[in-house]
Amino acid sequence: MVKEKTDSNRVKTLKVGNLELAGVEIRTLLGLRSTDFTYTIEGDNIKFSVIGYGHGVGMSQTGADALAKQGKNYEEIIKHFYTGVEVVNM
Repeated sequence: MVKEKTDSNRVKTLKVGNLELAGVEIRTLLGLRSTDFTYTIEGDNIKFSVIGYGHGVGMSQTGADALAKQGKNYEEIIKHFYTGVEVVNM
């Protein structure tokens, strides 16, 4: 049972029997692409449905690389992943 979700709606903690595991632990143990998952129990099987890749706390290296190859500059890439930010010289 999902006990808690993050602000980005990813699994933060999951209760399995008497164990309470972090979503990132489940992701690592099961080789899931992301902590943005749901599951269903079908008889003796558990089916996971996973959305996206990564940990959901920042910029995707693969995604940033793809945007750069499309001709986006660093500021456009940063604003793609971190909406509402402003890039300034200090």
